[in-house]
Amino acid sequence: MHMVYLYFRNQFKASKNGLRQLILIHIFSFLFLFLLDTACYICGCKDYFLWLYRQLTFPSLYPLLLQRPWTIITYSFIHKGFIDLFWDIFILYIFAQSIPAIVRSKHMFRLYSLGQIVGAVVFGILYHFSPPFKGIATDLTGPSAAIYAIMAAVCVSMPHLRLYCFFFSLPLRYIALALLLIPLFHLRHLPTQYAGAYLAQLAGALVGYVYGKLCKNDMDMNQSFFSTHTHGIHRTHMSVKVTKQ
Repeated sequence: MHMVYLYFRNQFKASKNGLRQLILIHIFSFLFLFLLDTACYICGCKDYFLWLYRQLTFPSLYPLLLQRPWTIITYSFIHKGFIDLFWDIFILYIFAQSIPAIVRSKHMFRLYSLGQIVGAVVFGILYHFSPPFKGIATDLTGPSAAIYAIMAAVCVSMPHLRLYCFFFSLPLRYIALALLLIPLFHLRHLPTQYAGAYLAQLAGALVGYVYGKLCKNDMDMNQSFFSTHTHGIHRTHMSVKVTKQ
């Protein structure tokens, strides 16, 4: 057990691996809430877990946000189930691992934080000002807005990256486009309490697009971001899992 602890501690403390740190944070937060939920259920105090869960999710109503302002950060580490956790980590890994420089902690967390904060702000604005959504009580959970920010930044800064899967390859920008069409479609065809989450994803994508454009223009002058090793990277391979060439 001690060896497992030391392994994860060393992985988390790797100064140039923000991607790995983010993945570990999401896994540990999911396991913690899952075990706590199970313990509360066994002990017959499920209401205590539901109270804690609400304290971590981002509310759509302004008065509730004043009572728990920290949720603008914590909401993105809350997953509704294992499937959501798996796909969030999978998409994050596919895009973020494509560029070695982006896994540096300060850049990864900077872009992730911008995506999650702007996504939450847009979510709150929608339910506060938009007539079809105004006053609806709902919560925002999951890192989708932050992941969309990373996805857009990667595709803008390195548009020629490709995902190689068995016998065919596909540009990452096409995958990103398909993922962007999903929230655009659901924004009008889902109940209003779910639409805000998809708008937050689009807001995160916009943040990543602007961030990627600014970084791409600065590549030649700023060797500490995106430009490191980019001349030697041209594609991403995937068989059972995604690996770098």
